[in-house]
Amino acid sequence: MTQAAKTTLPTSTVQANSKSFVRHLRAGNLSPNTIASYVESVRQFARFVSDQGMPDAMTGVRREHVEAWIEHLLARSAPATAHNRYRGLHAFWKWAVDEGEVKESPMARMRPPRLSEILIPILTEEEIERLLKACAGQTFADRRDLAIVQTFISTGARKSEIGNLRYHVDDLEQSDVDLDSGRALVRGKGGRDRLVDLTPRTVKAIDRYVRLRAGHHSAHLPWLWLGKRGRLTPDGLSRVLKRRAEMAGLQHFHVHRLRHTFAHFWMLDGGGDDALLRNLGWKSREMLSRYAASAGAERALSASRKFGLGARF
Repeated sequence: MTQAAKTTLPTSTVQANSKSFVRHLRAGNLSPNTIASYVESVRQFARFVSDQGMPDAMTGVRREHVEAWIEHLLARSAPATAHNRYRGLHAFWKWAVDEGEVKESPMARMRPPRLSEILIPILTEEEIERLLKACAGQTFADRRDLAIVQTFISTGARKSEIGNLRYHVDDLEQSDVDLDSGRALVRGKGGRDRLVDLTPRTVKAIDRYVRLRAGHHSAHLPWLWLGKRGRLTPDGLSRVLKRRAEMAGLQHFHVHRLRHTFAHFWMLDGGGDDALLRNLGWKSREMLSRYAASAGAERALSASRKFGLGARF
């Protein structure tokens, strides 16, 4: 009597499923940065369970294994880093459930690590003026950098959103910037487009820049911002602004401070929450709360000089 041959399926591991997870993320049109962050989360978790002798099979991973990894991260990284890694791995297990790789996510009843409230320093009006003055001049780099700073303070957009702006002098279909209407189309996270306003000073600064841009050796490229070697990437844009900030004497500057500063002055002037959510491209009010923490601290200090007992004596 011959026994029928049995087919043995290979054990499905976390690492083996990571490639399929990447394809899923790409199909969802997530931003390259989000995809890279999520994949890195899965990679680090897979390496952790392997190093610790824990199960790496999809059906073998339990909540305690994930908790041990989060504890490991918190002992070595900032809470924000652990929080981001948690989100990436959570997305992986959600995908695994949807795909039938596991019946239930080991993170089903877990909560992300608590984020401590970190107050991002707000740029003062005087510091913003110093940054703008540091870009004053008639050279190509001067006009470009002034236009970049003006675009940041006018829109509060992300580095990648401003760095990826397209420009065509004659074809609005190929240009994200319309100087006549004073608006720009930025592409946010998840491929979500939104219109942002450009102030008259910003329109003037960009106009002065694109007049010189027309004579640049890479003027044929579809990107608004150009450097010595061609396109000025979002990371290149960040380096340019950091150098200008050093010229202005600004300490510990990074581009994201401009986004926090935009939110601060919006709230200070009584702008509505819903409009701020839309202008900054947020889907969740959690981000509004996080940005409001920095802005709120600054407003509280300002109010303390005007109201209360201390203002009377």
